[in-house]
Amino acid sequence: MATVNWNSLPSLALHQVFTHLSPESRVAASSTCKHWRTALYHPQFWHSLVLDISSAGTSYAEVKSKVKHANKNLVTLVRDIHLAFDSRSTQCFELASSVVKALMGNQLLRNVDIELNHCELSKDEIFQYRWSIQNYFEFAILNVVQKGNIEGFSFGYFMFYYWNALIHMLSKYSCDSLQRLELAGLGPSIFNEESKTTCFNSTFDSMSSLINLKKLSLDLNSNTCKLLPALCSMSQLEILVLHVHNELDIDISDDIWADIKKYCPKLELRLTIINCHIVAKHLHTKLLRPSMPLTHLKVLFCNVMNIEVLHKLLDYRNTFQSLIWVDEQSMNPAGLLKGHWHLEPSADGIETNPLIILSWVCSKLTELVVLGYFIEPVDVCGIARLRGSNLKRYELLEEDICFHQPQTEMIYDEVILDVSNWMDTNWKPLNKNNLFVSHSNYILKCISKDLTTKLDIN
Repeated sequence: MATVNWNSLPSLALHQVFTHLSPESRVAASSTCKHWRTALYHPQFWHSLVLDISSAGTSYAEVKSKVKHANKNLVTLVRDIHLAFDSRSTQCFELASSVVKALMGNQLLRNVDIELNHCELSKDEIFQYRWSIQNYFEFAILNVVQKGNIEGFSFGYFMFYYWNALIHMLSKYSCDSLQRLELAGLGPSIFNEESKTTCFNSTFDSMSSLINLKKLSLDLNSNTCKLLPALCSMSQLEILVLHVHNELDIDISDDIWADIKKYCPKLELRLTIINCHIVAKHLHTKLLRPSMPLTHLKVLFCNVMNIEVLHKLLDYRNTFQSLIWVDEQSMNPAGLLKGHWHLEPSADGIETNPLIILSWVCSKLTELVVLGYFIEPVDVCGIARLRGSNLKRYELLEEDICFHQPQTEMIYDEVILDVSNWMDTNWKPLNKNNLFVSHSNYILKCISKDLTTKLDIN
């Protein structure tokens, strides 16, 4: 019998064998010889790559070696890449930049997701970050985008400094393929002066050309809100995520939202207000409009409960799905107790918690998180009774439930049992201990679902 030289197995046959192996088995088999190791690095086996560049818990030499291996063997093969790195570390920043530059040799790239692990910068770090991001990182990203056929791009949790140039590039090279663009940040941009020089007409035209977008996230400010009418060209747009960090100096008319709703019939609007008291205080008059296709509202650490906003949400009774209102220290922690509505103008003056009305009227409400505001035990149960098992997420603080009020008849165990029965799950209120150790971490967890929702992109 002739001896089989497995080292000489034709590449085509070897690739066919590898397709029947699990990723772990392929890696093990590739250690057989150099020829088999080469077969491992075939684009067929590397559709996506998640690369986390962090100096925590490992030496810089190990991280550098991992990145060097990825740049040489994997980065040019993948269709989708998720790059996360410690933005406070100059070394990690340089390694991340090397990955982006290596992507220039990738002809298959379709999705680029970049995540900065630390999004809060001290004043001393701002200049260094700005210089680095202008001269190394974002320029490299813009060069990668010029290769075209990008289907998805996200720059997680920090506003892209050259956002207008990015939109121009995507419009020029990927206008037919781009379906996901995520630029919303965790906090306000520290580089507002750049936006003042933006050529609005060309940016508007570029945005309008992205006709196949299905998901878009932006920080809403005086510049980006002028781009909202461009959404009317995006008939396939399904999700619009808007983050508001500062007071807007321009009004968005209801006519604009009516047009967007008309031309984007599938659109869901997810609005998030972050660390901005003045916006939350005037949200019902300055920002909310009847024609908004509003489905999700988050108000995070704005230090006020605006009862009028809860009333205004009834305008979206046919679309509204989620309310998250969170504070650690509010100016009116008893806002829900004092903000009751009169159901009927009667002599007995019957009052109802606004969250009860919201739960009753908004038939699609599946998520309710209210932290930092007192609530009666009977209302805790009432919300669960109205929504039942349709309420998939229901979070309150144990410290906020007024068990010790003189007029309170329900005890803790009764409330837990009643809510659990109505929701058909084991429910308990949250404990405040360690919940708000870092506001930015809580915000990050809260908004990450919006910014990482996957669409069915063929």
